[in-house]
Parts: sequence; structure tokens; C-alpha cells
Amino acid sequence: MSKNIKKSILISIIVVLIIIAIISTFFIIKYFQNKSKINTVLDIYSNENVQERIDNESTTSEANLTDNLMLKIDGETVLGVIDIDRIQYQGLIYEGTSLSTLAKGVGHFTNSPYLYGNVCLAAHNTNKFWAKLHTLQNGDKITYTSFLGTKQYEVDKISTIYETDWSNLANTDENVLTLITCIKGQKDKRLCVRAKEI
Repeated sequence: MSKNIKKSILISIIVVLIIIAIISTFFIIKYFQNKSKINTVLDIYSNENVQERIDNESTTSEANLTDNLMLKIDGETVLGVIDIDRIQYQGLIYEGTSLSTLAKGVGHFTNSPYLYGNVCLAAHNTNKFWAKLHTLQNGDKITYTSFLGTKQYEVDKISTIYETDWSNLANTDENVLTLITCIKGQKDKRLCVRAKEI
């Protein structure tokens, strides 16, 4: 093998290693930035801080109160954090379910409650978000931390629904968490996970 070929191979290997290092560094930085945002929200929205933050608000309007209590991150209103043990998912919950919002994280259906009743959330079925949601089983624990407090839930119902079935988003007297994501290969179906407060 000539010196030129060896030199070309060596340069190619070095270039590939540099590219891998740059890409890896980018993802590591993104991971730690995201983790930092989650920790900030958890610190501010912790149960110890919630009542103090509510008491410090001078407004009497519930709409203004909630707007003033929720953080803004990356131009989005942050409702809280969801932690799903089994699939080792922890992520920010943003207000709304627009495509731009769901590209950033979990979205909260705006017509559902924030803490009491049926809190409804959605996320994409990708490795970044809820690709493993289908592996949940009855009894699995979910922690939901919002700007109004923290609740623990236990999965009690997993079902497949049609994309046009909005009945699972109806409010309830009991405190439940409803998680909805797409099902790969079935555009007209959704996975619906229901969890009850424990």
C-alpha cells in the first residue's frame, strides 16, 4: 500500500472521528441543557414553594394567577414535569398541543385541568419522547409536578382509541392523568394511558 493511500485512509479516519466527536458533544450539551431546565422547573414548582408562590400573587383572577405562576422557557409556557418510571422518561410539559409545542416536549390539552380532575397530556411517539409508552403496565407509577403542586399516579387502563375519539379527554370527578400518543403504522389510532391518583 502506497504512502499516499495510507495517508488518505488516516486523514479519513481522523475526519470521521472529529465528526463523531462534534455530534456527540452536541447531544451531550443538549441533554444537560434539558436536564438543567427540568431541574429548574422541579425546584420552583416543588410543593414547598407552591403555596408561597400562590400567596405572593396579588391577583384574584384565576386565569391571571395561573399565567403569572407558570414559567416561560424557550418561548413556551411550562406547566410542569412528568416522570414515568418504567420507561425512564422525564420531560417538561408545555401548555398547548400545537405541532411546534409538541416538537419541544409533552403538551397539555388546554381544555383540561391543571391539577384536579382529568389532566390530559400528549407527546410524539418518538425515541425522544414516548416511543416506549406502549410498554407501560397497570400499576406503573407516574409523577406529575405542576406549578400548582405534585401528584403521584398509578396506571390503571391502557387502550387503543381512534384519533377522532375525544371522550377520554372529558373531565372527571376523580384525579386522573390521561396520556395520548400516536401508534406507529396506524395513523388513525392513538394509544391512551389512564392513571389514577394514589
